[in-house]
Amino acid sequence: MAPGRLRQVSVSPRHGAGLRGRLEQFGLATVLTFLDLERRSGQVLVVAHDQIGRVCLRAGQVISVRIEGSRRVNRAALYELLAWDSGWFAFTQEDLASAVDEIGEPTTLLLLDAASRFDEAAAPAC
Repeated sequence: MAPGRLRQVSVSPRHGAGLRGRLEQFGLATVLTFLDLERRSGQVLVVAHDQIGRVCLRAGQVISVRIEGSRRVNRAALYELLAWDSGWFAFTQEDLASAVDEIGEPTTLLLLDAASRFDEAAAPAC
């Protein structure tokens, strides 16, 4: 898919996004923290680097994560999405009461684990 097309997908008003913006301004971790605090249910569409990611939340808790065309799912996909520092995001509120929770951990713990992994990866080897 062409980058221009991806941008249209992510910010098009027809998607009814209730919250949207650029990852350069608000990283995905900040967006997920806000949605967790607000106990929102729905989907965050993340578009960057010619890729599309989807994070599904129920009452603020991340329940599934996918990146189109990638074999990574859930935790691994979330860690990859959190590393994206440019692109677009759009949150659309949806009723996901019947959706299966594929992760089973609070959003805060997932974000803390991701931050720890990023810190370890950035630390100089001794």
